[in-house]
Amino acid sequence: MVKRLAGCLLLAGALLATPAAAAERSCTVRYLSAEHVYLDAGTAAGMAVGLRIRVVRDGAAVAELEVVYTAEHSASCRVIGETSGIEVGDRVVYEAVAEPESPDVIAPGPARTRLPQTRDGRAGAGNPPRLRGRLGLQWDHTRETADRDLGADVLRLPFRLRGTGLGRGFEFRARGSLRRTSRTGYSTPVPGGAWRNRILELSLVREDHDLAWHLAAGRIGGPGGASTGPFDGLAVSRRLGGGVRLGVFGGFAPTWGELGFSADDHLVGLVARWRRQTGDRGRLDLSLTGAGRYRDGEISREWLSLVTTWHDGGRLSLLQAAEVDVNRGWRKDAGGDGARLSSGALSARYRFTERLSMNLSYDDREPIRTWETRALPDSLFIDAGRQGWRGGLSWRSDAGVHADFSASLRREDGTGEETKSWALQVRLSERLLRHVRLSARLRGFDGPWLSGLSPSLRLDRRTRSGLLLHLEGGHFAYEGQATGDTRDNSWAELGAGMDLAAGWDAHATMRRDWGDDIAGQRGLLDLTHRF
Repeated sequence: MVKRLAGCLLLAGALLATPAAAAERSCTVRYLSAEHVYLDAGTAAGMAVGLRIRVVRDGAAVAELEVVYTAEHSASCRVIGETSGIEVGDRVVYEAVAEPESPDVIAPGPARTRLPQTRDGRAGAGNPPRLRGRLGLQWDHTRETADRDLGADVLRLPFRLRGTGLGRGFEFRARGSLRRTSRTGYSTPVPGGAWRNRILELSLVREDHDLAWHLAAGRIGGPGGASTGPFDGLAVSRRLGGGVRLGVFGGFAPTWGELGFSADDHLVGLVARWRRQTGDRGRLDLSLTGAGRYRDGEISREWLSLVTTWHDGGRLSLLQAAEVDVNRGWRKDAGGDGARLSSGALSARYRFTERLSMNLSYDDREPIRTWETRALPDSLFIDAGRQGWRGGLSWRSDAGVHADFSASLRREDGTGEETKSWALQVRLSERLLRHVRLSARLRGFDGPWLSGLSPSLRLDRRTRSGLLLHLEGGHFAYEGQATGDTRDNSWAELGAGMDLAAGWDAHATMRRDWGDDIAGQRGLLDLTHRF
């Protein structure tokens, strides 16, 4: 019943759409924490607190974000709606603000521009080759002292490069990360050190919107919004008119954590995309992908993926993603069915006025965050409200007060019992507190096994020299429903960031945890160069 309702909402959105796009700018996801998504663009590129933006992968929107903090060349956001897991390096598109919203927001700078077209349809003719991108150096140190003296140091070298002006509309793209993890205090089976490198993209791409043929060769990030992941091969698509584009792709899926090529897993597929634009303010994007993954001649997985985004340009927007596994051979024998809905998510947002909006979502996917990106409070308080139904209200005043309330309801697998969660957050801008931003949050959940409560507080301040400081702290407590035992934990974090000269910026945070479950500290240093 729930899945049918989600499908009806999607169909209604598609039929009612009166789509089109205003001029957009783009940046990339730079870093993911348990609660925020960090971007590599800020006020200098038209970002502002309260701005709603979209995360786009392979031409399809996979998440909607709201900007909550800004610096000149960076910003952090909270997730409003999500149809697929956000990844470092994902592209973010947004409409830059025309005027500053607060004293720390300056007029937008120059944005990404489209390469000029020649009469024969080739982009970039006459433009010299140019390399742009971002290189980073990150050091993440953790030490857990609750039971044993466990330590881990992670050194990351993330990169994202783009070479333009190569002729005939082609450009070079590369993104990924080199990572070295060192551990101390663990038992013998856990390695003391390990490399976990990943090249997500290394390809020649020709995909300017005005070109009839799109080509990509090399390590491709994954087409159509389907969960194919990166693969080594070729993707070709052709514009047919009427906003329709059809394409094929195929290649080999590389082994996670290794830089080299692999020929074990074969991947092939078809993709169809449709974009409808009407008037000044609306757009509908639909992507349908059929893909198969095979190993040694055996079916690993065959599936269909549908990703849809709809923005009427004013009040209503929808994001939808669904995957249906098509089972044949041994997969049908094992499961007993020829098709199964393996993943589905729907997010809708309606803006009543400029100050008041509402969002509603349904998600039946498994949690996407791993142990590397979340701690115990994230597992308890965030995952409790991730799956199932979720709704919320967002209100902002002209004086600089932002308030958000959300609640969720999900049914536990196996038991059929329900878990309820809620969150309230209030943010006060610099206009009210003289160059200080204040954010207070209260979260709670109540389920068949555990119930808990978590308050937190954050202060942000920008100095005259351009240094952005933040101080954050909180507490979380939960109780076992069967035993009645209560566990208490607290944490505090201090951070600083600054945009340096010549495209450099630096950020540092230090966090301390203490309590019944977690005791220790974590430090993060991040140095980034944009060129």
